[in-house]
Amino acid sequence: MAPFNEENATWLQDWTIFYWAWWIAWAPFVGMFIARVSRGRTVREFVIGVLLVPMLFGGLWFSVFGGSAIDLDLNQNVDIYGVIDQAGSESVLFAVFEQFPLSFFMSALAILLISTFFITSADSATFVLGMQTTNGNLNPNLLVRVAWGIVQSATAAVLLWQGGLKALQTASIIAAFPFAIILIMVTISIFRAFKEEGRNYSLKRRKRE
Repeated sequence: MAPFNEENATWLQDWTIFYWAWWIAWAPFVGMFIARVSRGRTVREFVIGVLLVPMLFGGLWFSVFGGSAIDLDLNQNVDIYGVIDQAGSESVLFAVFEQFPLSFFMSALAILLISTFFITSADSATFVLGMQTTNGNLNPNLLVRVAWGIVQSATAAVLLWQGGLKALQTASIIAAFPFAIILIMVTISIFRAFKEEGRNYSLKRRKRE
């Protein structure tokens, strides 16, 4: 398998960098959207609801279905790699589901979840872009959001049409580079803000006492 085979290590390196770049590129949209819907929450509630719960769910998902796919290929004589070669990596999930009971229901549920993920991600991106292009309006006009949705869809379609997934990955990495520098500055700002908030809290507590 790839983790123990130096010849396949390139895949792990490329996809690790791609996913880092992917989330960094999404950071401005996701960050502003989550900040808007999390207004009034404490830092603890934010960390649990936005970071801890999704991380645990993602780890559980990959452990169960990723481990099942590896076991099917290695021990159950199911040609998972053959599915990848013939139909692409996108079809592996459904090939794994075929080995479980209620495979049709699980496949339908997976399509629903994937569709929901793309729709909510696109909606949050258009919402934030609408806010940024209307001087910070928290409720941008519907026409502005629709226009940004068309621009995003057209850009993704052109990249996939001209260069496939590789072009989309390259564009994500290029777009993520400047945001990586901004994220470092944001991280420093957060720590400074927490320290300032801590000092203010201590002063208020002393005045009460």
